[in-house]
Amino acid sequence: MNGTWKSTRTYEGRRTVAVLAILAAALPLAAQEDARSIIREVDRRQRVDTSLTRTVMRIYPDGSNEAEYREFTIEGFERGDSESYREVLEPRSVKGLRILSIGDDAWLYFPSTGRVRKIAGTSRGESVQGIGGDFSYEDLGGGLYDEKYEFRILSTDARSWVLEGVPRKAGGVYSRLEVTVLKEGYRVSSVDFHTEKDGLLKTLTFQDYKVLDGRDTATRLVMTNRRKGSRTVVAILSAAYGVPVAEKYLNPVQFYK
Repeated sequence: MNGTWKSTRTYEGRRTVAVLAILAAALPLAAQEDARSIIREVDRRQRVDTSLTRTVMRIYPDGSNEAEYREFTIEGFERGDSESYREVLEPRSVKGLRILSIGDDAWLYFPSTGRVRKIAGTSRGESVQGIGGDFSYEDLGGGLYDEKYEFRILSTDARSWVLEGVPRKAGGVYSRLEVTVLKEGYRVSSVDFHTEKDGLLKTLTFQDYKVLDGRDTATRLVMTNRRKGSRTVVAILSAAYGVPVAEKYLNPVQFYK
């Protein structure tokens, strides 16, 4: 009788340890699944088939000095997750400058020379030639968070999640991201961009969410460069979704013609 009780207790103890071990192993996986479902919902809400936007970009070389800035008016199309075309309308000195991004590649057209420069690899971390500022070709290129980064939850509170994303493939511009997502509406509040060289390099904040053409849209984007102390502000003047996009705008051999 006593031996049977000891045997049963030993068996139950081993089974409990085994169950706890399985649960412990499953916790990181569960957290990973939660992080992925969050970022996928962010991607789903941000995704558009096509769009046409007009924006004003102000570049402040000294982020603390509101009096000195350069201003550009830019119009652009986007299609799907990773195709975009932008053209500078003002000022006159760079009017007609065009940027095409498709996947991991970008092309820049200079109207003053009639030349096209292809941007690839680590050059995607550079600011746009002829404009400058704190947005790089990589930042303007878009793409789905879930396709480019693998996420986990760093922290959470009643209002938001903070997710850490690391690149799914080597050779990217950023070594990791920290994305703050508001639980209400799955709105992105901010993104911290880290590099191996600089650590926290830039922070992008999404402000003044409004409904434009039926979609929840951050109408003011502020990119702050932590290393240079500069700041670039993009204000969306108008946005339309589901608009037709002429194929030439998204063709590397036609977009500048």
